[in-house]
Amino acid sequence: MTLIAKQLTQSPMSVANQIGRTFKSERLIAFTDAVMAVAITLLVLDLKLPEGLSEAQLPSALSGLWHSFWCYALSFVVIGLLWMAHNTQFTHIRRVDGALLWLNLFFLMTVALIPFVTSVLSDSGGVLPTALYAGVLMTSSLCMTAMWWHASRDEELMPCDVPASTRRVGLINPLLVSAVFAASIGVAYLAGSAAGQWTWLLAAVAGSIADRLSRP
Repeated sequence: MTLIAKQLTQSPMSVANQIGRTFKSERLIAFTDAVMAVAITLLVLDLKLPEGLSEAQLPSALSGLWHSFWCYALSFVVIGLLWMAHNTQFTHIRRVDGALLWLNLFFLMTVALIPFVTSVLSDSGGVLPTALYAGVLMTSSLCMTAMWWHASRDEELMPCDVPASTRRVGLINPLLVSAVFAASIGVAYLAGSAAGQWTWLLAAVAGSIADRLSRP
């Protein structure tokens, strides 16, 4: 009990770093995969039909789910893209330290919120749900930026054989994505939720822009 009490009075970073300087990344990757798998599965729970429908009522009930299905498909792709981006990051990040463990936990906290904000967005496509959804994804992207920036500063975490252009792309890409979602919040309040949601499409070209900006 004394050890537990002592650890609770210390900062999270200092507690994590007491365990060791760095660790292999396999357990972090496995845990992240598990959390993201659960989050992507929870999305389907929002697709529900009213009970007691007759066969004649089924077509109209299914057509009434189009907005919920669109939100489901959007978030399924979003979580899939976040998983692929995380996987790409950790092909270059070979080891992790205490700070990176916490940054990854914060990232997973935002991922776990995606089913909730998807449900809110499917219930109401207004300005506030749009801003909430964009805010969560902006924070996810910023967490990924922070993880990459932290790892790239330590050769024990990211080996020196990772090219400088790859390091720049890995930093600029999530920054641009977070900027798109941040801008969409303002667009939603100024021009309406639909305009804010259309702004999200700009995130699709973030990779190409990051490649261009990273060229020597």
